[in-house]
Amino acid sequence: MKQTLVFLAAAAFTAACQKKEEAPPAPAQQPAAPAAEAPEYRAMDMVPSAGTINGTVSYAGSQKDTMEILTKDQAHCCKDCKGNQRPAGSLVTSGGKLKNAVVYLYTDIKEGKRFASESVTIDNHMCRFEPHVAIGKKGGTLVGKNSDPMLHNTHLYLAPENKDLINIALPQQGQAVEKPLKKAGMISVKCDAHEWMQAWVWSGTHPYATVTDDKGVFTIDQVPPGEYPVKVWHERLGEKAGRVTVAPNGTATVDFAYADQS
Repeated sequence: MKQTLVFLAAAAFTAACQKKEEAPPAPAQQPAAPAAEAPEYRAMDMVPSAGTINGTVSYAGSQKDTMEILTKDQAHCCKDCKGNQRPAGSLVTSGGKLKNAVVYLYTDIKEGKRFASESVTIDNHMCRFEPHVAIGKKGGTLVGKNSDPMLHNTHLYLAPENKDLINIALPQQGQAVEKPLKKAGMISVKCDAHEWMQAWVWSGTHPYATVTDDKGVFTIDQVPPGEYPVKVWHERLGEKAGRVTVAPNGTATVDFAYADQS
């Protein structure tokens, strides 16, 4: 009897194993579908019911523009120097209004006006970058130009990490070289041959960004109606944030004020 029970248990175990082996294989796991890419910005010939944002950027603090020291090529580049120094252009005010501040809509607008240009040019002139602050387009181009009779280069870094992006060699006067502008964000521009030279390019995914003029004034036009976060950036004073509501066919105002921290 005992042998019979052992035999039956073994037979049951064998049958269970065979059943398990004969079970159909589980379907192979399908690879996950790739995430949909964010749609590209769509430029419109006319923005329906578009409005305008106006404003000023002011500075009431005590900081002054720094002086840059020209350590080489003074015969050509130092015609407006006192000794071998001249204003760097890093903090320029007039009547308390701030020049060269970047004002932009801090949002991912998917459609609206066209970019003013597909490219931005940074000229090496009198051992300065001109303009000091500019607006570019991610996916557009940056043109490095040399108007001086000596070697320059236009070296781009993505701020604030200072990530190396593009280095354009410009050994000849009159030379201009075009490179793709692949990254969005604030880009620092330097010349390795003249360490005092500095410029900035705001590379945007949409065209709703501008730079204040010498009276601290800015205008952003052809804005689709809506409520937007707005930011201002300055190379020495940092960022400030605000909000603005643009009514259909309306004009909105937003002002920014910097002051020294106590």
